[in-house]
Amino acid sequence: MERPPELDRPESAVSERGASVDRDGVRAIRVFLIGEARVYCDGLAQLLSSQPGVQLVGTAAPTRDSIRQIATARPDVVLVDSATARRGDTVRLISATSSKSHVIAFAVREEEAEVLACAEAGVAGYVACDASSNELASILRKASSGELACSPRLAAILFRQIAGLARDQGSAQLPLLTPREREILELIDGGLMNKEIAKALSIELTTVKNHVHHILEKLGVSRRAAAAAKVRKLGHRSASIPRGRDQGVPDPRQSGSARQEGQIIAVPSPRPPPAASSRPA
Repeated sequence: MERPPELDRPESAVSERGASVDRDGVRAIRVFLIGEARVYCDGLAQLLSSQPGVQLVGTAAPTRDSIRQIATARPDVVLVDSATARRGDTVRLISATSSKSHVIAFAVREEEAEVLACAEAGVAGYVACDASSNELASILRKASSGELACSPRLAAILFRQIAGLARDQGSAQLPLLTPREREILELIDGGLMNKEIAKALSIELTTVKNHVHHILEKLGVSRRAAAAAKVRKLGHRSASIPRGRDQGVPDPRQSGSARQEGQIIAVPSPRPPPAASSRPA
């Protein structure tokens, strides 16, 4: 397919700063298009050029040169294909060099992982894969006005993520740690040593040592006591995780048979040990 002549104009013409107006005298939305698939972008460029109220000011592949072209053209909206948007570097460069341009990811699948990857990169809106030309025009208008531009389904994904982040912050979670590392950190705070933790969780001692090493590294401390102090400072507690032997952690002093059966031994406050005859066989 022959490339439309207007897409091969020199940069001075493509980046012309004079704003055009539509038939009603309304200022047109200036759009710059970035994409990896040339044929796909050529078709989208023709569609944009035919839209009333839209002025296509340039198209390019995602390169350093395209960032300079955008800075020169000063578009209201930069349309970036979803694959480029998910990588993040292009979006961040556009935001840094053209702060007044709103970046919109197009051809986005309505899947949580893809939407969140684009959001983390810093896009201001989304055009779904199955969006119509009218929906595209509506999203461009919203984005140029500084509004969140996406379908209700994509908005729901974003709001769920925001709610999850709020819950994590409210409960003073440790986002850098895995669930197992948080569990082991709680047991460290409860006074258990590595061997006791290994027996309590039925895992290898070397596994516990590896987890402890990662915990100290992630929290930026060198001692177990410092890690426990940090978790106390954050107020991190989980009702599902026992805190030490006095809260139901399997007591490593008990017989192996009791541990194998998964028995949980609740050890009371310190008191003299029972007579030998009263111990289980």
